[in-house]
Amino acid sequence: MEHYEVLKYQLTYRLGSSDMASDALHETYIKLSGPDARPPVRSPKSFLLRMATNLAIDRIRSDSRLLSSGDIDELLMPQQVADPSNALDARKDLEALAHIMDQMPARRRQLLFAARVEGVPQRELASRYGISLRLV
Repeated sequence: MEHYEVLKYQLTYRLGSSDMASDALHETYIKLSGPDARPPVRSPKSFLLRMATNLAIDRIRSDSRLLSSGDIDELLMPQQVADPSNALDARKDLEALAHIMDQMPARRRQLLFAARVEGVPQRELASRYGISLRLV
């Protein structure tokens, strides 16, 4: 609890979301508060940060995606709109995409935009954001 703000700051930087960092720290606290006996830890701050990061990554992986990458491609590059009903459907799809992107953490939104709209290669994004290629 003494280092909550520092840990939250570090997690926010790693995860790109203050809310996700708070949730991960809370989940970490709950897991460590359980009745399971744990061996002594040499570096408690590093241990807590790593555990919270892993919990957040697990949550990200388990969350179902709202749109597949194929759906995103289709929304970002819609076919020619021939009639008004297609135009209305395309507008609704773009509004749905905008709503979903507004709910994304800032870094994830930036990565998506850079990769899908600007065509920035994944390796360059990994280097630019200081993350692994797999995370991109």
